[in-house]
Amino acid sequence: MNDLVWLASLALFALAGLVTWRLAEIRRLDRGARASVALTCGLVFGAVLMYAESVAGIPWSRLTLGLPLLIIGAAAFRRTPAAAPFEPARWPPLPAAAFAAVALVAFHAAATARMTIGDLLLFWGPKARHFFHERAIDVAFLKFPHYYLMHPDYPPLVPLTWAGSSIVVGSFSYWGAVYTTPVVLLAAALAFRGFAAGTLGARKSAAFATLLLTLLVFTAVAANTAGGGDPYLVLFETVALSALTFSDTRAARIVAATALAGAALTKIEGAAFVAAMALSLIAVRRWRTAAAVSIPAAALVGSWVGFANHHGLLDGYARAERQLHLGNVGLVLGTAARRLGYGAFYLPWIAALATLVASRTLRRAALPLLVGVLSIAYSLYFYLNEPDPAWWIRASVERVMITPLMCFVVASAACHPELVNGAGRR
Repeated sequence: MNDLVWLASLALFALAGLVTWRLAEIRRLDRGARASVALTCGLVFGAVLMYAESVAGIPWSRLTLGLPLLIIGAAAFRRTPAAAPFEPARWPPLPAAAFAAVALVAFHAAATARMTIGDLLLFWGPKARHFFHERAIDVAFLKFPHYYLMHPDYPPLVPLTWAGSSIVVGSFSYWGAVYTTPVVLLAAALAFRGFAAGTLGARKSAAFATLLLTLLVFTAVAANTAGGGDPYLVLFETVALSALTFSDTRAARIVAATALAGAALTKIEGAAFVAAMALSLIAVRRWRTAAAVSIPAAALVGSWVGFANHHGLLDGYARAERQLHLGNVGLVLGTAARRLGYGAFYLPWIAALATLVASRTLRRAALPLLVGVLSIAYSLYFYLNEPDPAWWIRASVERVMITPLMCFVVASAACHPELVNGAGRR
């Protein structure tokens, strides 16, 4: 029961994220999407608050964390201009039942440890526990030479938010950390559906959301991601990409900028995703949007790198000048290709790309399609930095490539708008 209470403490972060409901466009989404956006943004707000308090020397407590987050969330209940009348797209019964069934499978897989990652015990969990007991980012722990393989400069959002949940409950829960995976995957699919519904309509948005959740859960089980940072990264990436694919409003840019900041503060690959997003936005001639959504992430990463450098923690971020081993291109491509079948004859990729291939035009899908291609490119580039990358590919490629898989589902959905009076609703 304590594990479920620990999981429920994520609601504190979601409460802070309620401030996004002041944005008229967010208020027009369905309840599931609004809650998912609130959780997504609230996790970022909470992690940034904890990071700032640690730097300022303010010990974390229920008061120092809870009060600021509640104040942020309380802004959602201030009087706001009335949103334009809008009826959120309702879930059709059959897709709703299918979506609920997949969600139950996800929670069953988590509860039976079928998708737990070993790094929970060796990497993410110990950091969160030490941060919780220290009531701050434990620099001494990160600097201890015997713990070097934990990567002392790795982005801290996941252990920070887990430490925050532990402070609320009074103890750390490894099972609670595992249970967060189906929660964030469910939030990713719900947020996608909310942003896509205005373009795709109720039926198609529900169908694509079910497809997305199915692929995320299947690959999470196949790649053993529960209890790691990859599900959080996918959440932030999905929210940002969905918001910018199906909308280019001020609200979409604010949510996307927050989500991208969360991605950059979750994993090193998150910063690469932000760069891929910015380049893709520039390619589709959305220069101002590219700058607006990438600057917060760049500022956070720069701040974290400066913090790590000040405390002598630099590791992963100090490898930019490593030599490329271009002779390993064949090895990287071959090993990755063999692993990416997910033990299912490449069905996840076929499902993600099938409707995209059948589309008459890729114009609407340009942004997610470019981001997906670039995410494959930067992942392979990272592997080429290792003189012998085979072991690394076998250990990670199935997790890393969930990002382009998600991008291709979003791209497929963007190609199939609901027809209203003969025209695609935009």
